Amino acid sequence: MRRRLARRLWASDGDPGPLAWTLATVSLVLPVVGVILVLAGGAGVMRGEADGWQLLGVGALAIVLDILIDFVWAHPGVSATDQPDLNRRSAQLAGRILVVADPIVAGRGKVRVGDTLWIAEGPDLPAGEAVRVIAADATLLRVEPAGASDPAGRNGLHCRGGEGSSGEPGPRGSSE
Repeated sequence: MRRRLARRLWASDGDPGPLAWTLATVSLVLPVVGVILVLAGGAGVMRGEADGWQLLGVGALAIVLDILIDFVWAHPGVSATDQPDLNRRSAQLAGRILVVADPIVAGRGKVRVGDTLWIAEGPDLPAGEAVRVIAADATLLRVEPAGASDPAGRNGLHCRGGEGSSGEPGPRGSSE
């Protein structure tokens, strides 16, 4: 059922379809109408009017309906992306070869990513040593020595000399 709903919400080219625009418009109007009805119903109940409770109930129903639409609308399956790490910089660093800037002592140190220093966790290593990012958690990078799982030591990337200050691999064939 979710896939069928997703097909109705989104056109074949990935743009929002007519049902998506209708739901978006209803979702914008419902909370405003709901709040107005709740306020009017509350005032009616305070004055002792019988239809005050009805207005209060319809207003609350409009707000609940808006919340339900928002849950369906924000479903991850509907808004899937082909770039899941787009705004997650630390996740983008997994697998990269970096250089230790401040020695890793007692499991903590710093690595250079471009012009920024990131906190790194891993085995004790001296400054200047090449490391591979094996995991990332917010602003903490978990690293291992670059040669630990790669017999060549650098996975074909130049870690020093050819990479400059950006942390990016140097051009193929450049010498260290």
